[in-house]
Amino acid sequence: MRVTRTRNGLRLSQHGVVISELRTTPGPTHSVFDVLAAVAVGLRPAGRVGMLGFAGGGMMAPLAALGFATRIAAVDRDRAAFSLFRRHCPHWAGQVRWHHGDAVAWLRRQRGKFDLLIEDLSIPQAGDVVKPAVSWTELPRLVRRRLGARGVALFNLLPPPAGRFADALTHVAAEFPVARVVVLEEFENRLLLAGRELPAAGELARVLGDRLEQLGSRQAGRIRVRTWRR
Repeated sequence: MRVTRTRNGLRLSQHGVVISELRTTPGPTHSVFDVLAAVAVGLRPAGRVGMLGFAGGGMMAPLAALGFATRIAAVDRDRAAFSLFRRHCPHWAGQVRWHHGDAVAWLRRQRGKFDLLIEDLSIPQAGDVVKPAVSWTELPRLVRRRLGARGVALFNLLPPPAGRFADALTHVAAEFPVARVVVLEEFENRLLLAGRELPAAGELARVLGDRLEQLGSRQAGRIRVRTWRR
């Protein structure tokens, strides 16, 4: 992991791919983390929030700027990145209950249900950063089983090393009754929202647009939301 200083904090990257924008004050990162935060705030989860893959806590500064105060249970294998977050962001580090370990094993141990589960795992591979295999195979079903009746899963997905992105998205979405996809103009990521009930694509686009405008993110006006159909 390479750590470089930025105007507002730190940037964590691997193989030239940014894995976290660690702002040390509330505000936008102007990246995919703003959109993830906008989804979390727009969905307004009333209960437990879990995060699989925390990296350096790139979502935390935009969440703070949007007034999101719900405690987050997070799991990650990277102690170094979390240590950077805890050292540089002590003012909101207490909002995160961080666990060191494997995301699948941790999620299997959870007894209660979640209102929002964010899957943001990534691994270095062959000079690139990709999703681990479990993100396409085992995790979608396990995430579905750990959601409450009105719970929503939020997957931050990258193109699979082999095969078509659309086929991989379909495989993940097939575990859930309904799904929406957020397409970002400036990033190859696709955000997949899935659960039993979700706002219509147009309503979700409006909510996310409002939150991104409120945040002052350059991603406002640069996303599209569509219904994912089998």
